[in-house]
Amino acid sequence: MIHVFIETARLILRTVTMDDVEGVALSWRLDEGPISREEAEERVRWMVDNHRQNAPGRVVHLCLAIIDKDAGEIIGWCGLDHRDQAKAAPVLFYLLKASYWGKGLATEAAEAVLGYAFGELGLARVDGAAAFENVASKRVMEKIGMRYVGLDEEGGYSFTVSREE
Repeated sequence: MIHVFIETARLILRTVTMDDVEGVALSWRLDEGPISREEAEERVRWMVDNHRQNAPGRVVHLCLAIIDKDAGEIIGWCGLDHRDQAKAAPVLFYLLKASYWGKGLATEAAEAVLGYAFGELGLARVDGAAAFENVASKRVMEKIGMRYVGLDEEGGYSFTVSREE
């Protein structure tokens, strides 16, 4: 499973290719400034290698660029991470440039990735986590139907959702 393309009302979520190196260089660290072209090429290769390991019922790492349809640029990242096989389920993640916060875009992207996780990937469960001070991220997980299960070992919020839920 190398290429993923998900369209929502305002966003496109998709895997990146070497054609996206410039966009990755400009957006990898979101608001911290660009990375070098060489580092961006490494990041794209890393994502592609991880995506090759994903298969129905199993995900290692799925990192999708979040593209604002109106702006036509990468505004963040969303996906699933299960590189730590000691964890029971993949963990949902989402990051947006600060100028896009508070518009419901993280919720829109996270909901789309959950749909993909339970649909095309056929996963049984997805977990989520947010730092204790990140109340906005906690709200995203609540809005997309994830169930709060308590504080994790680092003192952050821990969530989960199953395909049946």
